[in-house]
Amino acid sequence: MRVGLGFDDYRSGEGYVQLHRQLCTEDLDLHFYQSTQQTASKTYVYKKQPYIQLHYELDKGYTEYKARYQQKSSIYTEVGKCTLFYLPVLDGYLYDPVCDSAISCEIEIGENWLTRNLKEESKESYQFLKKMSLGEIAVLGEDSFTITPEMKQLIYEINTCPYTGMVKDLFIEGKVMLLLALQLNQVQSDVNQKHTQRIHTQDVSRLYDLKTLLEQESHLKHTIEELAIRIGMNRTKLQAGFKQCFGMTIHEYVLEMRMNEAYRLLTSFSKGTYSIEEVARSVGYKNYAHFSTMFKKKFGVSPSTFI
Repeated sequence: MRVGLGFDDYRSGEGYVQLHRQLCTEDLDLHFYQSTQQTASKTYVYKKQPYIQLHYELDKGYTEYKARYQQKSSIYTEVGKCTLFYLPVLDGYLYDPVCDSAISCEIEIGENWLTRNLKEESKESYQFLKKMSLGEIAVLGEDSFTITPEMKQLIYEINTCPYTGMVKDLFIEGKVMLLLALQLNQVQSDVNQKHTQRIHTQDVSRLYDLKTLLEQESHLKHTIEELAIRIGMNRTKLQAGFKQCFGMTIHEYVLEMRMNEAYRLLTSFSKGTYSIEEVARSVGYKNYAHFSTMFKKKFGVSPSTFI
């Protein structure tokens, strides 16, 4: 996987050497760095306007930002990780460690661009945008996430963009949108994994017992309250846990079993063996019209096709 970056500027000072390249569009300001520092440094940084950055520590380095006036407001970026953060004002200290050829990419994002492209479709993106609107420090997903090979490739393609003018801007913005999408996917995957891990082993066993019970009694009508009592679990945990374990709600699972059994009865025997009414009743439907509607929604054909 390509990770090398091209640089245009050379900077040096007491104890440090830095290679730098900058690319800009109307809403994005991208910086690529390769830095060597013989001693750790502490630098004061200030910008009155809100500051949003998508940060990638690609190799060997890390940084930490501490706001001057707000406690517990550090932004820490570690090697091999990416972080999207928002600061209502950039007013604090940037700490850089001793490093040798540390490589990073910083994408400064305009607030309007981010609100256009980061939708409130997940709890995490909603919370991030909400904090932005309130002028509070925000980190997407409250954490940093692993830089994937796909992200490295996109960063390489941005840095080696062969285009100029409007085409260059469209190319870069498209790649940054893909980077944002990949990080959103990581955030959601991390949330899903944490939720799954919260289910106690004993509860998982109960949920599998429930799954077996539903398979044996799919033709019967159950209430959530009844099922909760039968397996010894409260209603909320029962519904959330079942979906986490099996990827569908209890209602969806029962419907799936009923439709599959109806299809088996209609296709495994010669035509005329069962009427639609008999099949519907067998899988738990008293309303034959409702059964026919659900069957067609599931399989795309009416059950009368097999009669």
